[in-house]
Amino acid sequence: MRKSFFIIFVSCVLLVTTLTGCNQHDIVPVTEVPASLSSGNLSTEPVELELWSYYSGLEQAIKAFEKKYPNVSVKMKTFGYDAYVSAYLHAIADGVTPDIMVSDSEQFGQFTAINGLEDLLDYGAEKYRLDFSEHLWRSNLSHTETKLIGFPVGTSPLVTYYRSDIMEQYGFPSDPEQLGKFMETPENWIAIAKALKNDDRYITQWSPEVVQIFESTQGLFDSRLNFSRNNDKFLQAINIGKQINNNGLAASIDIWTPSGVRALKDGTIAMLYLGTWGAVQIEEWAPELAGKWRETRLPFNQYGWVNSTNLMMPSAAKQKEWSWKFIEFCVTEWSREADGNGVPAYIPARGNPKKLAKENDYYGGQKLYALHEGMVQKMKEYKLTPLDLQARQIWRDQINVGIERNKDAQAILDKTKQTILMNFGKEITILQKK
Repeated sequence: MRKSFFIIFVSCVLLVTTLTGCNQHDIVPVTEVPASLSSGNLSTEPVELELWSYYSGLEQAIKAFEKKYPNVSVKMKTFGYDAYVSAYLHAIADGVTPDIMVSDSEQFGQFTAINGLEDLLDYGAEKYRLDFSEHLWRSNLSHTETKLIGFPVGTSPLVTYYRSDIMEQYGFPSDPEQLGKFMETPENWIAIAKALKNDDRYITQWSPEVVQIFESTQGLFDSRLNFSRNNDKFLQAINIGKQINNNGLAASIDIWTPSGVRALKDGTIAMLYLGTWGAVQIEEWAPELAGKWRETRLPFNQYGWVNSTNLMMPSAAKQKEWSWKFIEFCVTEWSREADGNGVPAYIPARGNPKKLAKENDYYGGQKLYALHEGMVQKMKEYKLTPLDLQARQIWRDQINVGIERNKDAQAILDKTKQTILMNFGKEITILQKK
């Protein structure tokens, strides 16, 4: 349902642009870049930076930065994933902010049409433009694409996780590359689903989940806020979803519940589609299944994007020079040495021989990071808009209902487009004029 007060962000309480006439240009005064920045002079006096984040994964970056710059300490405050956007927007509206904010790309669109965030091009970010994929760089621009308000530290492809022993048991390819090739054809993927269904095993949680695989490859809107998913790709996705629904091929189990974890442990769930972080998550859920899980690319020859992690600098930051230095350090220096399965956004930080050669015992000695880097090279990040979060809920509701009622795929897409435009037509018109 449309919230009548919604235009660009979550609510009018956030003092962004709303239907009641709030003026976004009055939120935070635009500040000038410190003159000392251009000279490269950084204070050697004690400095404390405040960083807000939605996750706690930057501790090592902070330690490394503090080691390099002993006069600087970085204090991090972590918010829940469902709460951080509201906290950030309130702080920006009030003009009382930390020095650095960390955003997930999924919510980043909500920051792209407001004042109160620094243009990082003013701090020298332009020199790194060619060190990022064109798509990832554009995804961090403001709505008008005149400012760079985010600097991405990492990006993640959507990955297929599967039980290799179960694939082998049913006579399907168990090798990651062979299985990825086999699943390029929807008929082959459906064949796996049907074979496992005979023993109450599943390769998808919900009928519309396959549509979400295709969603990861393309945004809801193009750069002019035209609806962009009324095409053959999504007709195919919906038709596959209908086959899943009509044949009862979905587990109808949420993996993020205790019953879902049990289903993963006992082999009821034999395939999952998660970001690179899923490798650690599955191991935490089912350590006893070591050696049985593997990773491969997505079915249907798709290469999808889950998310990126973006660093932003509020205009009300007290330590702008050091804030930029920390952002720059995280993205360009620390990402070269950062451990884990995530892929650095900064292209020169990729190709680390040690990371590429690293094998994961839980996944049968598979080189997970090398697989992830290969997928990132083929995927395309896309720009999210201020409307995406609520428009995406309408999209998914319409797709789900259409699949459940076995409606014609084109009719589902037409209805979805019509509903989104009906709910957000006024907002789209406003944003198109900017």
